[in-house]
Amino acid sequence: MQDLQWYPGHMTKARRMMEENKKLVDLVIEILDARIPLSSRNPDIDSLTKGKARIVILAKTDLADPAATKAFLSWFASQGVTPIAVDARQKKSLDRIRDAVKSACREKMERDRKRGILNRPVRAMVLGIPNVGKSTLINSMAGRASAKTGNKPGVTKGKQWICVTFRQGKEVLSVELLDTPGILWPKFEDREVGVRLALCGSIREEILDEKELACSLISLLLADYPEAFNSRYGKEGEDFRNILEETVEGTGHTVVDQREAALHRVLAKIAENRNFLSKGQTFDEGRAAHLLIDEFQGGKIGRITLDHVPERDETKTEAE
Repeated sequence: MQDLQWYPGHMTKARRMMEENKKLVDLVIEILDARIPLSSRNPDIDSLTKGKARIVILAKTDLADPAATKAFLSWFASQGVTPIAVDARQKKSLDRIRDAVKSACREKMERDRKRGILNRPVRAMVLGIPNVGKSTLINSMAGRASAKTGNKPGVTKGKQWICVTFRQGKEVLSVELLDTPGILWPKFEDREVGVRLALCGSIREEILDEKELACSLISLLLADYPEAFNSRYGKEGEDFRNILEETVEGTGHTVVDQREAALHRVLAKIAENRNFLSKGQTFDEGRAAHLLIDEFQGGKIGRITLDHVPERDETKTEAE
């Protein structure tokens, strides 16, 4: 995959907006995709939100591997971040968000109380890369369609304030959410980060080769979720890992070339098993690629997490 350079004009504007409006808020809520909790973190957000109370929300947990989500929650906590895993469709997720907001803003609310200011809304800026589930979560919190939603990145183009009221018995917590457009960084130094973002829909699919992207997904799934992959796309007893282990003698191809060719053979085998034929009666890899990516994004292969929790020595380095 080529180096990915994708920084539309509206994202430059979004970054400026974040910098300008940071002083207006008490809290920053960063939303990450639970399938790629590391790849969906924008490194710019750390510097842009320095000095503000902060919550990290892992969204789309219904699509992510539960064991991996649990491990990532522990990892984020070890980094001094308060993480919450949510499924925006469940009320208990909203309760967790309410409790986290109260905890993060406890000092601010106590200062207000001492000054005789009661029930002043907490102002929070909501940040996240495109298509991370930000608008869906905001709508769920607000109880109505306050923010535009869509399954394509870049739906939210301008800032908007949304008022949210949490009620717990007689206690009322008012929060004013500043929704911002999704923001990506100018260049992905790590090719694999770009692949994961593309697979989860945070980069417009038109700028990538779909078959190449599908081959990357095959490699990831056969490494970490072979049973789910074989069950979904293979015939009884078929193990696609055997194809990856095959080598073609005398081709003069490098190991990388051999690997790429093997991944394409897996894609062709999926097309054969699904009877996807092109006009020339050859197996249609393009159609198989589209199916594979679509079914991954829809959760039909299973609950899958593409990122790995960093090893202990990496954790120590980041914490320092």
